[in-house]
Amino acid sequence: MSSYGRTRRITRTTALAAAAAVAAPMGLLAAAGNASAATPTCQTDQLKASWTDKGTAKSDSPTGEQETAVVELKNSGSETCTLKGQPGVTLTHKGQDSETLRDSSKSEEKLVSLDPGKSTTFTLVFLSEKDEPKQGFTPETAVVTPPGNKDTVDLPWKWGPVTKQESATHPGNWVGPVGASVQLSGEEGGGKSAATKNVDCGTGWHGLSVRAVTTHGKGACPTAHKVTDAYGKALDAKKKPPVTVTVNGAAWKCDEKQGKVNPYQECVSTKEQGEKVQLLS
Repeated sequence: MSSYGRTRRITRTTALAAAAAVAAPMGLLAAAGNASAATPTCQTDQLKASWTDKGTAKSDSPTGEQETAVVELKNSGSETCTLKGQPGVTLTHKGQDSETLRDSSKSEEKLVSLDPGKSTTFTLVFLSEKDEPKQGFTPETAVVTPPGNKDTVDLPWKWGPVTKQESATHPGNWVGPVGASVQLSGEEGGGKSAATKNVDCGTGWHGLSVRAVTTHGKGACPTAHKVTDAYGKALDAKKKPPVTVTVNGAAWKCDEKQGKVNPYQECVSTKEQGEKVQLLS
């Protein structure tokens, strides 16, 4: 064979080897990418759900304020899986009374990878019902739908009565995404509603105590007094509850409520249904 023929064969062999060397790592990278993309979503039947002790809620101890409960989701399967986004949560009582919690759109969603035996958490925030039984109910079960799933897992509810918030403009009940930092109620950026507090606003109509149930702190007191003054004038005019009064262009629906011992008067804002004003003896 001529030297020219040998040179052509060596050159062609060298080129093929170089091409194979380049293709090999690219193929490995593609395979790795496909493997990552193929990591499946954690399915409900491979997740074990349980309450943790990281929240503010105490078992069967209603406070009348916004509380947090934290749920742990543990991968009890044999393969790695992922979760991303907000779980669905519905609180139910005997399959009839229920409250579906909204998601927390301000919280950042991130992809959480769970190896077998590993876990992640999400925060559930709710208004703990204490003195207003007509506006609350005591759930038996928290029905949890993990992100990316249709099947549910049941958690026995142990945190006492809850104030219903489904019709509220700024609900005090919501749920955060998996993998987010455990968020205490009222912290900025965690949910759609700041913490609701009972604020003492002094005395008002007929010397009764005025209390604002509000997210605005002491800043709610001037409006609270205007509301109770308007409601008091309606009662003095022999109007029977329920009565609607208008303050600063907003309507408040006022009625008598039955407390544990004595009845009390309460006005609820139709603009911000989480906002209330109470007259207490």
